Amino acid sequence: MQNSKSKILLIISLAFMLGGIGRLLANESVFRFFQMKHLWLDDPFFVYIYKLVGVFVIWIGIFLFISSQDVQRYKGMVLGSILGLALFFVVSLLTGFFAGLEYLYFIVDSIFSLFLIVVLYLIYRKASASLTSAQ
Repeated sequence: MQNSKSKILLIISLAFMLGGIGRLLANESVFRFFQMKHLWLDDPFFVYIYKLVGVFVIWIGIFLFISSQDVQRYKGMVLGSILGLALFFVVSLLTGFFAGLEYLYFIVDSIFSLFLIVVLYLIYRKASASLTSAQ
């Protein structure tokens, strides 16, 4: 079972890294392609923050990639990722709602983070159970 947990975590980590790279490469034409051009701002501060978020997403992907190499050993990192994603879920949902964004623009991030929380929790729980049964 360790192998399937590692593979799932590896896939999640690669998805994070690709998503972060997508943010680093994003520009007005990418937003236009996804029919979200009205959300793109050429303001330097917006571009700066957007790119920093991309780097942060890549960092999380690297974090999870390392964890995928030995889920048992790095289960604390998986738990930390669960807690960080829970915070992201709450902030993205509340900020999007109270900022008056259309649901399409923030609910996808919120649902995706909730999905990842569940998957990572299952991986964490199985790693903890394996550790307990090994003792």
